[in-house]
Amino acid sequence: MSLQSLLQTLIPSWTSVGMLLSYLGYLAVFGSVLPGKVIDGVVLADGTRLKYRCNGFLSLILLISLLVIGVQAGVISATAIADKGLQLLSAAFVFSFIVSD
Repeated sequence: MSLQSLLQTLIPSWTSVGMLLSYLGYLAVFGSVLPGKVIDGVVLADGTRLKYRCNGFLSLILLISLLVIGVQAGVISATAIADKGLQLLSAAFVFSFIVSD
């Protein structure tokens, strides 16, 4: 792989941005909808605590199930994430830079 092609694959495509935003949207929706044990977070400066729903494993199982169904239905490629690996990495880096303070 030449340097030129490596740099070309590091530029996020609109497909990789869409995949990243879809994943983050999935986490936002199903993280608040799926059942799970509610845990109190650390004490904040004003004395209150944030509540966290511990449903990560259930969310993972649902995500894998949806991906398997999508592959079986021919909606997505089984190697879609691996094919866009570096572009997803770059898109995640740009997104984290934008939302950071």
